[in-house]
Amino acid sequence: MLNTQFRSHFPFFEKSDGWTYLDSAATTLKPDVLIQATNDFYASAGSVHRSQYDLPQTEQYEQARDLVTKRFNVETCEAVIWTSGTTQSINIVAYGLEHQIAEGDEIVISVAEHHANFIPWQQLAERTEAKLIVLPLNEQYQIEAETLKNALSEKTKIVAFNLVSNVTGVRQPAEHLIPIIRQHSSAKIVLDIAQAVCCEQVDVQKLDADFYAFSAHKMYGSNGVGVLTGKLQSLEQIQPLVFGGKMLKNITESELTVADLPYRLEAGTPNIAGIIGFGQVLAWLENWNFTELNQQLYTLAEYTRKRLNSYQHLQIIGQQNTPTISFVVKDQHPADIAAFLTQSKIAIRHGEHCAKPYLRYLQESGTLRLSLAHYNTKEDIEHFFNALNFALEILQES
Repeated sequence: MLNTQFRSHFPFFEKSDGWTYLDSAATTLKPDVLIQATNDFYASAGSVHRSQYDLPQTEQYEQARDLVTKRFNVETCEAVIWTSGTTQSINIVAYGLEHQIAEGDEIVISVAEHHANFIPWQQLAERTEAKLIVLPLNEQYQIEAETLKNALSEKTKIVAFNLVSNVTGVRQPAEHLIPIIRQHSSAKIVLDIAQAVCCEQVDVQKLDADFYAFSAHKMYGSNGVGVLTGKLQSLEQIQPLVFGGKMLKNITESELTVADLPYRLEAGTPNIAGIIGFGQVLAWLENWNFTELNQQLYTLAEYTRKRLNSYQHLQIIGQQNTPTISFVVKDQHPADIAAFLTQSKIAIRHGEHCAKPYLRYLQESGTLRLSLAHYNTKEDIEHFFNALNFALEILQES
């Protein structure tokens, strides 16, 4: 099986002392190519874009930018901005567009957003006295086209939503929603694609949003590395959030001339090892049959979902077949079940998933979230169900 071959490149499975990892929506495991690239960088000397002797690292650093451009079909490498993660990427946009937002303007988001794509817009609305409009969802946990259309007006300046929910795994129909936004407003469109990048080869030009944000650690890359990308014309309208080294063309005592993209938005020393390592991961991923890996992944997800649906008093939140499955058990607190799963060495997420408004909307205090990646196997799922059965048996007796 291809996923078994893929799995062999992740040292976690040899060193984990029997743990079953089912929390890839939080962060994916790290392949050996990333670990080696990181070690190689720290065994060398220098920075990037600083001296002649660090040209090899600079070349690897910029090659990583080129690989992002290729994988996501970005129009130009100048439109790929390195950040620390999805959170910073979205904050850069929120602060960078503040000069275009006035009192009475409107910002539209959905209730299903991660805090990283909720709080920056809430705070932008507060700072500018704009109105924050939070869209509800339909029965399929998606933004309804008519609801979105009715929320748009000439006052709408920003529309932001996730492509895939970190809570339910449900994918929004962005291909249908974005044309509606374009037709009925001149708003800038911000898409959080953090949960999509592992299992979908996102084509940013085809989707046609203005800005996209994701984190490398969601697709086998380094923690502390993110990407902000999108339309070059839109990125050029962002005013820098951070000022300092490397982001300028010239400076005098009274005047600053900022650099061209991408460097004007990359002040200071970046996470060089993480970015070079992520580049190596992107190059490595090109060697795998992504379609076949995804087929195996979604087959495993469907099997898992069917098994969960067979339990009495267990409810899955959202029935799209996705690698992220969020569920609750009637009369059982998610933390109690998670505690027993942890004792059985099952790594799974529970709680509010950094999405408090969404959990309130779902009328849940928390859920259990099982999330798969291309290295998971049916044996992992069997371990999970054995542990779940044990947990439920004990809890139902108490």
